[in-house]
Amino acid sequence: MSTDYDAIVIGSGIGGLTCGALLAHKGLRVAVLERHGRIGGYAQEFSRDKFVFDSSVHSVSMANDGFVCGLLNQLGIRDRLAIVPNTCTALVRSPGFTYSLPANLDDLTRCLCSDFPHEKESVCALLDDMQRLFHQYKGNFATGGETMSGRSGTIAEVTRSYKDYIRSFVSDERLRCLLGSIWPFGGSSPAYAPFYNAFIFIAHALEGSHSIKGGFALLARALAEAITSRGGEVRTRWPVRAFRIGDAGVVAAAVSDRGEELTAATFVSNVSPYLLHGQLIPEPFRNRLWQKRLAKLSPSVSAVSVYLGLDGDPAAIAKDNLTFWFASMDHDAIYRRIQSGPSGDIDHLLVMHPPGSAGGGCITLMHFVKQRPGIVWREEKKRIADAMVKKAASVLGDFTAGIRVCEVASPDTFERYTGNTAGALYGFENTHNLYGQSKLPFTTYLPNLFQVGHWTKAGGGIYNVMSSGYVAASIILHQ
Repeated sequence: MSTDYDAIVIGSGIGGLTCGALLAHKGLRVAVLERHGRIGGYAQEFSRDKFVFDSSVHSVSMANDGFVCGLLNQLGIRDRLAIVPNTCTALVRSPGFTYSLPANLDDLTRCLCSDFPHEKESVCALLDDMQRLFHQYKGNFATGGETMSGRSGTIAEVTRSYKDYIRSFVSDERLRCLLGSIWPFGGSSPAYAPFYNAFIFIAHALEGSHSIKGGFALLARALAEAITSRGGEVRTRWPVRAFRIGDAGVVAAAVSDRGEELTAATFVSNVSPYLLHGQLIPEPFRNRLWQKRLAKLSPSVSAVSVYLGLDGDPAAIAKDNLTFWFASMDHDAIYRRIQSGPSGDIDHLLVMHPPGSAGGGCITLMHFVKQRPGIVWREEKKRIADAMVKKAASVLGDFTAGIRVCEVASPDTFERYTGNTAGALYGFENTHNLYGQSKLPFTTYLPNLFQVGHWTKAGGGIYNVMSSGYVAASIILHQ
C-alpha cells in the first residue's frame, strides 16, 4: 500500500529528531510533525532585545569520542556545532561548603582523594564501579538493549536508591552529601533517586560537561537538517489531533486538528504519553494495562526559571557555567519540600550561564517546583521569581543594578511550549521504587507505533533522549 512517508515522528524534541535523522540516514522518507512554531522541545531558544536564552538545556556530556558526538559524526553534522567545554560539572555551594566537581575523571579522582584522604580507597572503588555501570549501560544501548540493569540484575538492585548506593562505598557524611549534590541533573534527591544517578555522575567525568556555542537550539536544527537534506520534512504548526487506526489494528494515519491526514508505515511518538495514550490513540484501541501503569506514575519536577539579560560578563557574577546552591546539604529535605508545593523560602537555586552564548550576558536561575491543581502560575511565578533574584543576589553578590531583561517561565510555560504534561523537565518522576515502571519501552501495544524521549528508557537529559532515539531507530530498521 502506498503511503506518504516511511516514518512519521510526532513531536520534534531531541529524541524524536534523533530517531528521524537516523531513519532518514538509512534512506527512509521521514516527516516530523510539530504542533509548536519552533522545533527542539526543551532545546529551544528565545530572544529579548540583544539577549538570546537557552530555554532549559545547559549541560551535556559531548566528548569527541563519546556517544553524542559519535551519533553526530554518523549523521554527518558534528562539524556544524561548536562544542565548548564547561568550566566544571557543577560548582556546589551551601552554607559553609563550596566544592567544584571537575568534568574530568583524573582531576575528579585527584581532588576527591586529596580532599577526603581517609576515603581514598572508597573513592577509587566507587568511581571504578561507576565506570563499570557506565560501560554496561552504553553496551546495552549499542546492542539494542533497553536499559542498565543492576550489579546482579535483580529487582532489588535495580530499585536501589542512589543514596544507598553511595552509602555502600562511602562513610564520610560530607562526601556523601557532595556525591549526592548532582541530583538536579535527574530531578530526584539521593534517597528517592534510582542508583542510575551513578551513571549521571560518572558520565560528566568520562565524557565531560559541554555547551554548544550559540545554544542547544542549534543541535535541534542540525538534526532537522539531517532529515530535510535527505528528502524528509520537518513541519511546524502541524498539531496531531488523533491517529486513524487501520483494519489490521495498526496506525494508518496522523490526523491534524484541521482534518488533514498523513499516512506512513511507521509512527514514532515523541510526545507526552498522557497525550499519546489518552487522546491520540482512539479509545477503543487503548490498552487498559498501560492506562493503569500511567495512573500509578506522575510527572517529574518542573521549575520556575528566571532569564536575566545583564550588562557585562556573567562570569564576573558566577565564574562557573553551572552552580548548584542549596540552603543545606540535606538534599532529601529540599526534595520533600518541593513535593509539598511552593513556599516562601528559596532553599535551592541552579545558576547557569553557557560559555559562548549567542547574544549578550545571559544568566538563568532555576528553582524546582511541582505542578499542582489550583496554582495560578501567572501570579505565583512572579512571587517566586522575585525571591529567586533576591536570593541569587545574596549568594553571588548584588548584580541587580545590571539587569536589563527579566523573563520568567513556570510549569504552565514549559507545558505550553513543549507539550510536556505538567511542564515535566525529566519525563516521569524519577524515583527508585518505580524506576522500571517509569521508563516506558520503545515499542507499544500497536505494532507500528514506537515511543522515544525522556518519558521512555532511560529518562531525562539530552544524552538519554538521544539514546532513546538511537535504540528506537535500530528497532525499526531491524524489524
